[in-house]
Amino acid sequence: MNLAYYDRANPDLLKLLPADAEIIVEIGCGTGALGQQYRQVNPHGRYLGVDNYSEAVQIAAQRLDGAIAADGETVDFSQLGLTPESIDCLVYGDVLEHMVDPWQALQKHIQWLKPGGQVLACIPNIQHWSAILNLLRGRWDYQERGLCDRTHLRFFTLDSIKKLFSQAGLQIDEIRPRGRQDEQFQQFQQIMAPVLQQLNISAEQFATQTSALQYIVRAVKAQAPPPRVLVQTTLGAPQVCGHARVLFPDRFLGTIPGVRTVSGEAARSINVAKPQEEKIFIWQRRILEYPQSLQSLKTLLQAGYLIVAEIDDDPLRRPEYAANHFLSYRGCHCVQTSTEPLAEYLRQHNPNVAVFANQIAFLPPPRTYQQQPVTIFFGAVNREEDAEPIMDPLNRILTEYGEQVRVQVIHDRQFFERLETPYKEFTPFCDYDRYQAILRTCDIGLLPLAPTRMNSMKSDLKFLEHAAHGVLAIASPTVYQQSIVEGKTGLLYNSPAELETKLRQAIDHSTWRRQIATNAYEWVKQNRLLCQHYRQRYNWYQQMRADLPRLNRELYSRVPELFEK
Repeated sequence: MNLAYYDRANPDLLKLLPADAEIIVEIGCGTGALGQQYRQVNPHGRYLGVDNYSEAVQIAAQRLDGAIAADGETVDFSQLGLTPESIDCLVYGDVLEHMVDPWQALQKHIQWLKPGGQVLACIPNIQHWSAILNLLRGRWDYQERGLCDRTHLRFFTLDSIKKLFSQAGLQIDEIRPRGRQDEQFQQFQQIMAPVLQQLNISAEQFATQTSALQYIVRAVKAQAPPPRVLVQTTLGAPQVCGHARVLFPDRFLGTIPGVRTVSGEAARSINVAKPQEEKIFIWQRRILEYPQSLQSLKTLLQAGYLIVAEIDDDPLRRPEYAANHFLSYRGCHCVQTSTEPLAEYLRQHNPNVAVFANQIAFLPPPRTYQQQPVTIFFGAVNREEDAEPIMDPLNRILTEYGEQVRVQVIHDRQFFERLETPYKEFTPFCDYDRYQAILRTCDIGLLPLAPTRMNSMKSDLKFLEHAAHGVLAIASPTVYQQSIVEGKTGLLYNSPAELETKLRQAIDHSTWRRQIATNAYEWVKQNRLLCQHYRQRYNWYQQMRADLPRLNRELYSRVPELFEK
């Protein structure tokens, strides 16, 4: 058998796997590729696998927390050390169509699922337009994979998928189509239009049902569907902090049944809400103008949104906030931020402030270090004044060590130009993935922050990112002394001279340096992963929604203009 067939991870299933699950079981796990990627999201849960191909299971057993070779249709979950109603999520990635009796199998399997547990599945759609076209041409050609995979025993349409899950006693939360509508698809719809009209079939419904090559299904073991929640965000600073503050939390919130997230840089129409959704609108780093933005806020209020301000930087850094009477905070029901010093300041404009500290969303595998020149990393925005005091001691070290020490710099061209060494490399402001890839090649990171009001409100995210990639952080006490344990998870310096001493020690003693970086990695793993914290946001949103009458009264007292007709 072709082992590569079993070594694939479905990205759409990965996005829906509950980020804080204690136990996930994948039926048809193959080599465990999906579970291996999930473990970067949640290394604390148990991801177990079942597959009938023993050679693939041998690989899966090394990647997952356990895997057995068994027929997924008749598997005994006690062989995995499980008891009934102990599983958080059952996963079927292109598996149910291979079963003799998927209806009975699903009904048996969910007996092992917790109340409120999820079932995730990817199922081919035999109503895909290409299959219909081939049938019209009299063709049904079996293939190695795809819709006509020669090993498929059962075939499903959207309607029969719904029946499969409802007969098992599951509440379908959502069904997402997978597939693209290319030119051939559009031509097929035009050709079929007269036939559909004669058969009294909705052209719109037919297009929906025939465009999906597969369906991603999420269902819940519950008596009633989960509450519907829309979290809609307008991004004000997507490149600088969008990932940590919006995009990653959105992805994790989206693993909660009933939650839908929408985000973008432009202000989206408020008409994206679906019936019965509780609506939450977040302004991320947006400067709301007075009085021009009053109408936008009124529109949100009239549509029943909970309005949230998201800010992770000192508002006094931008005079526009004050010039507009701090409408960005006063004109919202509540505010979410990243640190307690920021929250303390913001409460003078709005008393309803919650702190959601920045976290690491995906924890890479532990670092494997190579014997090579020591590489120092510096990458930050608006740190020119903070970095100034460390330039002289850093250049002394670079001159002394020569080619034994290299420097990677992202974004700060001034810092790069002032480095007195030919062994340096500059990267302009780049996307988040590129930033992380560069960081992972480095050994030591410099995190200078002068003791200013603005800096005191910043978060420790840079230290977390360094720790996640096995990079020793040498940092100022401002902000970082709240997170770093000196000599255990990082190094703190109180003067340029102390920085120079500790940087020399870190360069000279690779084993010591790497042990501290490893300690920091483990600390982040145990304490600062997003999978451990993201439900706090969801719970707070629910609390604020429930308290909306009080919040509206308070909003009226702050900005009565919002309630004028």
